[in-house]
Amino acid sequence: MELFFAKYHGLGNDFVLVDHEEVATFDLVQLAKTLCERHIGIGADGLIVVKFRPLEMLFYNSDGSTAKMCGNGIRCLAHYLYTSGSDASEFTVKTGAGNIQVEITNTGPFLAKVNMGKPDFTPANIPILTNESEFIHQTVNVEGKEVMLSSVFMGTTHTVVFVDDINTVDIEKIGRTIGCLPIFPDYTNVNFVQVIDNNTLCVRTHERGVGPTLACGTGCCAAAVMANKLGYIDTEVKVELAMGTLDVEITDDGVYLQGPAVRTYDGNMSIEHLL
Repeated sequence: MELFFAKYHGLGNDFVLVDHEEVATFDLVQLAKTLCERHIGIGADGLIVVKFRPLEMLFYNSDGSTAKMCGNGIRCLAHYLYTSGSDASEFTVKTGAGNIQVEITNTGPFLAKVNMGKPDFTPANIPILTNESEFIHQTVNVEGKEVMLSSVFMGTTHTVVFVDDINTVDIEKIGRTIGCLPIFPDYTNVNFVQVIDNNTLCVRTHERGVGPTLACGTGCCAAAVMANKLGYIDTEVKVELAMGTLDVEITDDGVYLQGPAVRTYDGNMSIEHLL
């Protein structure tokens, strides 16, 4: 048996997309691990299972864990619909974080704009174990060093760390350490953020269930929200990543994320060993 898939990336954050009808009988956790494995699978940061009627995105990290939302992934889903023949330029996608509004703003090159919803600073919803009403600029001991952490739920769990020079940060080591702190019962994504000016941020993310990734859409939104809340930036900002930039706008209606999605190739993978 062979499974048809489409491979996508959003600024290097890469995904395998499959139709739910093709995999409905499979263990999706194991399927994610198999397809995302970079040596004997297809290789990706995550698996996106697309349901239709109504449109829904199921998201799995490469280790099989789930995430409620993915900003880069949902733009890739928009491109997937576009190349599948859909003529809709605006649509609603059901996700674990609620219904998300998506608009295709350009087709050459492909760009999509997503209303990522409103940030939630409530500790129980992030979740984070604290007695504070909001966990912002809180000092935490990380391997013997005092680090200022700020956490928010922005479609999924995120923690922001502001740094002077992002190029000197060990994203893998420090990101994993912070993500596993006991105060985060469900682990947390960790975003290292350098403020360039009041309209520009540079962000690098350690994603739970994956590790360092080239881009994280929800992480860029979390970084912008926290930087704006602390007075570092305006409400519109460009976020510099390893392979390009994302645009983030903070409004009363929600946080808008705009960026590209690229279809790299289609294929069929033999999956007899999963039956």
